[in-house]
Amino acid sequence: MTIHETVTVADAVRTRLERSLLAGDYSAGAQVKDSHVAEKLGVARPTARVAVQSLIADGFLERETGRSARVRRFSLQDVTDIFRVRRLIEFEAVRSVCQGADTEPIRESLARFSEVRDDQDWEIAAQADMGFHAAVVAAADSPRLSRLFQTISTEIRLLMALLRPRYPDVSTLHDEHTALLKALVTGNPEEALQLWAAHLNDAEEFLSTRIPEEPFREH
Repeated sequence: MTIHETVTVADAVRTRLERSLLAGDYSAGAQVKDSHVAEKLGVARPTARVAVQSLIADGFLERETGRSARVRRFSLQDVTDIFRVRRLIEFEAVRSVCQGADTEPIRESLARFSEVRDDQDWEIAAQADMGFHAAVVAAADSPRLSRLFQTISTEIRLLMALLRPRYPDVSTLHDEHTALLKALVTGNPEEALQLWAAHLNDAEEFLSTRIPEEPFREH
């Protein structure tokens, strides 16, 4: 019974930390100490350690031997490579969807996106954004393509946290995705790919200026 309770609390702590990371509350490279997490969230240090280890295993945090965990850091080369892979995956998915795939799940993901308010945490908007792109990849009906997208999903989500200043109003981000869906529905792959390229290029260009400037904030 005690073990079950510990796991449950650790899962809750992990969820709180993950949301904070994706909301941009922690800078890339910022320390995430077990002791600070335990004190901040009012849990035992071993419980905090389990939560931190879980986030390390899933790629949200990194830890060098003998040092505290830190939020994943990205170089400009990392950003370029991640977006290169995103284009390979998502462009192929867009081509497939334009050939007549079922777009209803994509429409549903955008409908959920429309419910996100400007005054809500950025993590909710970022989750809605990822949900839309994941739905497009899933609509291509290629398990391997979906698995490839899943392998970089954690990195994409962490980079989304750094995009927060780019979209002071969530409605602006939602409108971009509305245009993307409209292009998919019309079934014109050239138009859809042009919009998709512009959407991803804009994000990559913003991140390329943001990465070197991102300060460390200790927690």
